Amino acid sequence: MNSAPALPTSPPPDPKTDPKTAQILAASRETFLELGYAGTSMDLIAQRARVSKTTLYTRFPSKDDLYVATISAECERRGLRFAPDAFDDVPLEDALRQLGRRFVDLLWSPAAIRMHQAVTGEATRVPEAARLFYQAGPEQGIASFIAFFERAAARGAIHTDDPAFIAKQFLAAMQGGPYCALCLGVCDPPTDEERTAFVDKAVALFLRGLRP
Repeated sequence: MNSAPALPTSPPPDPKTDPKTAQILAASRETFLELGYAGTSMDLIAQRARVSKTTLYTRFPSKDDLYVATISAECERRGLRFAPDAFDDVPLEDALRQLGRRFVDLLWSPAAIRMHQAVTGEATRVPEAARLFYQAGPEQGIASFIAFFERAAARGAIHTDDPAFIAKQFLAAMQGGPYCALCLGVCDPPTDEERTAFVDKAVALFLRGLRP
């Protein structure tokens, strides 16, 4: 069995403070969405970002590094890279509504749907790309939610001896509704009101099994 590729240990400069990194990530996002992992080259990214190869490779030494950074940047932009204590002072139901809405807005976005389609389409031919995607996106997201539910349990807001199971079930609940239809392209994106209603109902149902 092949071992999973390691995530890069040295992060690139913050795109909020480094315009070149922001240019590269913007170009890589669109290129990976358009061509997939296998069809994308570093030369093409440099061309589309209008940066030199030296500038590109200084920040992202390999395509794997750039792919991981692109996925992580989108998760960060959507508010899904949060500190475990960020919601300690927020009522549990309000926190879950906020986090659920962030997750739904990412998951149901056209970009995320296209990326899901690209990754699943390439998974058998380019398994390393699928592993990198999972490590940089879902795996890190799950870890954040596990830490959130661990803190909620520690302060008595919920009752569970398995925060990891709870975190995965919460995220699975957020993947309900129209997600499958969106992936298949057979429905229109939900409106803002429909998203809010879905998250509110899913959170209310979820909490019934967690209250102490």
